[in-house]
Amino acid sequence: MENVKFLAIDYGLKRIGIAIGDSKSKLALPYKIIENKNKNFVLRELKNIITVEQIDKIIIGMPYELSKETDSNPMMKNIKKFADFLKNVLDIKIVFEDERSTSKIADDLLSGSKNKKRDDVAASLILQSYLDKT
Repeated sequence: MENVKFLAIDYGLKRIGIAIGDSKSKLALPYKIIENKNKNFVLRELKNIITVEQIDKIIIGMPYELSKETDSNPMMKNIKKFADFLKNVLDIKIVFEDERSTSKIADDLLSGSKNKKRDDVAASLILQSYLDKT
């Protein structure tokens, strides 16, 4: 069985948390936090990670709501716009994973501290959730 490498994204307007993992170990690890300066900066950072880590698939956290009115969530619109941008410029499969509560869980894991490290930890929780289902 081929080992598939994953990159997970916890998208935020200020910071983007990145985690990596693979289908063999089924472990997701925090990797990096990218400052969300502009889309070209973020794209350069992501392309570099994809090349260095030989990423096969991108998993993007999506804050699905319990209600069916998902279009009412402005963050979901931002994430979909970001994902569409990536789909147009990267030749790599992109899927969404439910990310509800990952930032809070990341805060809890980090003893409730509100430091910048939570973004990559949240990304690792998104990826771990995905890996656990595959």
